[in-house]
Amino acid sequence: MALLLDTNKEEKTKEPQLGRRNNLKLFNDWVTLVVGPEKKIFKMHMGLLCSVSPYFKAALEGDFKEAQEQVIELTEDDSEIIEYFQFWLYTQSILDEDETMSHIEWEILVGLYVLGDSRLIVTLQNHVMDLLLRNITYDRELPEFETIYGIYEKTCPASLLRRFIVEASARHADLDTWEWNFVDGVETAQRDFLKDLVLEVDKDHDKRQERDLWKIRCSYHIHTEGEARCSEDTPNPYKVRPKK
Repeated sequence: MALLLDTNKEEKTKEPQLGRRNNLKLFNDWVTLVVGPEKKIFKMHMGLLCSVSPYFKAALEGDFKEAQEQVIELTEDDSEIIEYFQFWLYTQSILDEDETMSHIEWEILVGLYVLGDSRLIVTLQNHVMDLLLRNITYDRELPEFETIYGIYEKTCPASLLRRFIVEASARHADLDTWEWNFVDGVETAQRDFLKDLVLEVDKDHDKRQERDLWKIRCSYHIHTEGEARCSEDTPNPYKVRPKK
């Protein structure tokens, strides 16, 4: 039996299970997040926040100032990303009921993933990754280069988000027609992405190494019209260096 997938409905995660009676304690106390240079205020339940993030749990249940004041300053974070995070925290959904993937930009999803990475919110990271995978699988939609470079600037080399965007680009991008866009000020990110992309595309390197270039040398020659082509049977006069 074929399984029909509704690509406009978001599959919700199951943790934490907010409807269970023993989880009511998650809503006992409030914590204040002061976000961005504009110092926008967000109020969230401390137990709920700590249940999804070891980072916030350590800050709010330890001996830090944040635990005493029940206030955490996130002055370098984006308030729009925190607003999406707050919605996800209480609904376990990134999209609202009447929203589809067309309502959310790549930058928001990347921002949420990076937030999850920096605050150890694994459930959020996995949820975002599922949406990104659906974006690629069903819509074949790749992000703009500025977004890719932003991923590289905000993540470490071992990042799963980097690995995903590189493999998605190698699999689904038309590299011949891709509008390569180089941005000033992010040269390191550009270099690292292009290096990773080349390595991903070149994964069949060993197979290509097995090709006898001497036999296909005619592909690299310039011949005039009517001139005989090189024979593949001509012995290679050069000594082939053995592989190390």
